[in-house]
Amino acid sequence: MSGIAASLRDIDAASDRPGLLAGVDTALDAVRAELSAHTPAMTLAGAWSEVLAHSVATAIRVAAPDQPWTWYLSGSVARGEAAPGSDVETMVVLRDDVDEATKAVLLTRAAEVHAVLEHCGIRGDANGVLAGRPRFCRRMRSWAEGVQQWTTDPGADRGVVMTGLLADAVGVPGSGAAAAALRTMNAEAFGQSPQARRSMLQDATHRRAAFPSRLRMFTNGSDTVDVKRAAIDPVIKIARWGALSAGSIEVSTLGRLDAAAAANTLDAEDVSSLRECFEWLLRYRWRHRVGPWLRQERVDDAVSLSDVAPQERAMLRSVAREVAGISRKLTYLASTASLGGT
Repeated sequence: MSGIAASLRDIDAASDRPGLLAGVDTALDAVRAELSAHTPAMTLAGAWSEVLAHSVATAIRVAAPDQPWTWYLSGSVARGEAAPGSDVETMVVLRDDVDEATKAVLLTRAAEVHAVLEHCGIRGDANGVLAGRPRFCRRMRSWAEGVQQWTTDPGADRGVVMTGLLADAVGVPGSGAAAAALRTMNAEAFGQSPQARRSMLQDATHRRAAFPSRLRMFTNGSDTVDVKRAAIDPVIKIARWGALSAGSIEVSTLGRLDAAAAANTLDAEDVSSLRECFEWLLRYRWRHRVGPWLRQERVDDAVSLSDVAPQERAMLRSVAREVAGISRKLTYLASTASLGGT
């Protein structure tokens, strides 16, 4: 991974947009080399997450240095699980002494940071989790008030979503002691709220997408599935719930599964299955997205099953069934009050 390491040094040393763009281009060349060397997808995901995280830190330094704020990443980049074409989710903690006029200026500066990243081909979150939006740019006391609200009444103000975002929050490189501040505060409040635990589990096991049955494929030709929504997101959300319920502030999905197994918030056999499913899905996601990404074409997680090789299609279905089965089991245990903390 020497090429990735060299690109990180270039990104960290960049002092302007062209320098950052050159560093990101170097990182892309390094990814091509690692793909040719058959580097494992989990390793590539961690390395590309680092590239994106360091790019955000440099963009802040280039566009808006020395401001009274601390930047955080969330989502796949924060978890070290970025895929080709992953966007970045960002949040900001302002100092409590920042007044409204200064905050308005800082919102503009945060948008300028994302403009620098866009120039380098790094997109901001399509769902709007961006430091340039007031919802995600708050003074620390406002974040603290929000955490209490979202965990006490998770059904209001998108509480479950906000709790999940904060559970993933990691300070950008160079954040120092502040790096885990949001995550720790969020985990403590979550641990004191049975409502939050119950609502997050319900969200984790709610089916938002499914693999089309063979009969449906035959009768109406519907064979497209969003692999992320149908299989990857459920594993990520179950792991997040399990780790938070165990009092852990672990960030990575595999680390969270291990924490949940150690605390017995998830069955050890289920954890083993979810680990295998997630590792396979991450490999598949990289294979599916990397070609269009490197060609600078549109990237998404929609898969036409008729275009997938039979062996791989069977594996996709098998993984999806396994994840769905564990989700149903957790739903049943929660409904019978047999699951600790719900």
